[in-house]
Amino acid sequence: MMPAFNNYPKRGTVRGDEVLVVADSSGIQTLNVTASQLAGAPAVSPATGEFYVDDGAKVSRFGDRLFVGAAVDYPAQSSRDVTPQDWLSGLMAETSIGPWAMQTAQSASLARFGTTAFVGASRTSDSQSAGSMMGFVPSSIGIGAWGVADATENPTSTTAYAYYGEGWRLAGVNYQPTFCMELEAVNLGGPASGMSTPYHPNCGGGTYAIQLGAGGGQTSGTSDAEAGIVFVSNPNAFKTGIIFGASSLTGTEGSDSGYGTAISMSKGHGIQWQTPETVQNVQGASTGAMIYSTVETSTKGSRIQFLDDVLAIEDAAGNAVFSVGINENPTNVLQVQAGSGQQAAGIYVQGGLGGSQNLGLYPGLGGEIQMTSPVSGLAGAVPTTASGGFLHININGQDYRIPLFEATQVGG
Repeated sequence: MMPAFNNYPKRGTVRGDEVLVVADSSGIQTLNVTASQLAGAPAVSPATGEFYVDDGAKVSRFGDRLFVGAAVDYPAQSSRDVTPQDWLSGLMAETSIGPWAMQTAQSASLARFGTTAFVGASRTSDSQSAGSMMGFVPSSIGIGAWGVADATENPTSTTAYAYYGEGWRLAGVNYQPTFCMELEAVNLGGPASGMSTPYHPNCGGGTYAIQLGAGGGQTSGTSDAEAGIVFVSNPNAFKTGIIFGASSLTGTEGSDSGYGTAISMSKGHGIQWQTPETVQNVQGASTGAMIYSTVETSTKGSRIQFLDDVLAIEDAAGNAVFSVGINENPTNVLQVQAGSGQQAAGIYVQGGLGGSQNLGLYPGLGGEIQMTSPVSGLAGAVPTTASGGFLHININGQDYRIPLFEATQVGG
């Protein structure tokens, strides 16, 4: 005789071959099914309001692989050459690598209707209210991924990726762009209450598209990471490494007279270019050129500004200190050269084809050309012959000749 309905002894687990009695909400209509049959039907599990199983939470576990949506079309066999294929494997099969994604997937969700395949979201308000239940206040993370490098064989061919993504553009797609990833910083709270600087990167209320950290918050046992961002060819290259859209920065639209900060660095930070030389079996270890700043006080700083036909060196307030006029088609150029040994450090004119050899010095109105030089022979007589000839000079459009006397002619 069967026991009364809903009075069966409870079991902790099921294997899939048990016979279950299911009933409608009235408890009158019943049906015998196996657990494996029931698994094929849509299921709804009400939330318990708990998080840990020892507090009453219900945790579902899948010991093997889980496919959702169009991913169920993949037969989950060891060979890549299987039919029928899911749509992702069908696309990948036409490439040089082949359909590896589904073959190695522990869990996969392929959108069957062109919608979002997977969504992850978390709220800080929930983490705040769940602090007593969790035993701590957790960070709200929409999706977490870890790629753990723990194979100690040397050499090894395996590489750890916490996240890997590809954005594919197929032939004939010429209207909309393709993005590997887009991160949107959405600020619905108005201006932030602070200011982000290299010495205080994150401010209260600030919204940031990307933050790169090293160490994962560990308190010991970690070392410095090699680089924050690395561009490689795999095997194709990027036409441009970084692009700032004309109107992407606050302060300018790219065609006005405003200013927007594209990169902000602190004292001692710089940009350097490595040479292709190989030093101690490392190519590119040596630095060929660099730009950096050691300015400690803002009022003592300097600027470089590129204007139409002008390169300007300015003080910290933007006042011009020195400028170089740019000629679109110069026939002669100016060279400033440091001295070595007895060689004079000076300014030299390098005349091109049909270029002028003249060196001009043009003081402002009423200004002087000033130089320092030892003075000697004040009471000596002026010789009648200039043994060194005459120096040609043009002042205000008039040619003049300056006699060049040897030192012995003027008394040493």
